[in-house]
Amino acid sequence: MGGAFLGSQKQPHKNTVFDSVEQVLFTVFKQKIRCVPCGRTDSGVSASCMTFHADFSFIFEEDYLCKRLNRHLINSGIIIRSIEKVPLSFHALSSALSRTYKYFFTFDQSLPHYLLSSVTFLNQQPLFIPSNKDLQNLLGSKNFRYLSNSSDKKSTIRTIYSINLSSKIINDLFGNSTLIYCLEITADGFLYRMVRHIVGLLLHSMLNFTNMDRLYDYINVHRGSSYNLAPAEGLHLVDVKY
Repeated sequence: MGGAFLGSQKQPHKNTVFDSVEQVLFTVFKQKIRCVPCGRTDSGVSASCMTFHADFSFIFEEDYLCKRLNRHLINSGIIIRSIEKVPLSFHALSSALSRTYKYFFTFDQSLPHYLLSSVTFLNQQPLFIPSNKDLQNLLGSKNFRYLSNSSDKKSTIRTIYSINLSSKIINDLFGNSTLIYCLEITADGFLYRMVRHIVGLLLHSMLNFTNMDRLYDYINVHRGSSYNLAPAEGLHLVDVKY
């Protein structure tokens, strides 16, 4: 769970996901082993799928190491799902073909307390719910410079392959039901905080307007709009394809 960490990327004197993994690798092997992740996530963002690679100069049994690492990591909120041998040419970041995020949110006050770190609760009812047809304007290659916190000079063009909004009823441990929405988005890559900007603008449109026109204006012609960055807790990295 992302709420236990100050992001995934290593930072000096801060509790992050890959700081924790590298510390456990050092405990097991008595030498520093560098983890190279498929990307980075903000503080509070969760991941059910996060890939990284590491170089080893010795042989070990993958399943045994996986179990041994999890004995140290699982109580902190990290689980190693599997360890696989890969070619030397494999790179967790640059070899990735696509990434998929899901953003969970609800307007339902019956949201269980134990999901507050995984689902964004909005204490206001929407004026409309967009259809998946409405969202297709986001597909394809576009310049997302204005929908990110990216400040470098590299390309800000990204290609969104799919985007879908769905909803489902979940039943909690105490027999209550909650309607939760999920925005799923797959792209060749994402700029810094790009998904949270897209969701923030989408939620702003849903709460303040009656259609998607304002969001389209911003995406297509960068017409200014004041909106809040979507909270981190609803965001989950769920798949990385190679």
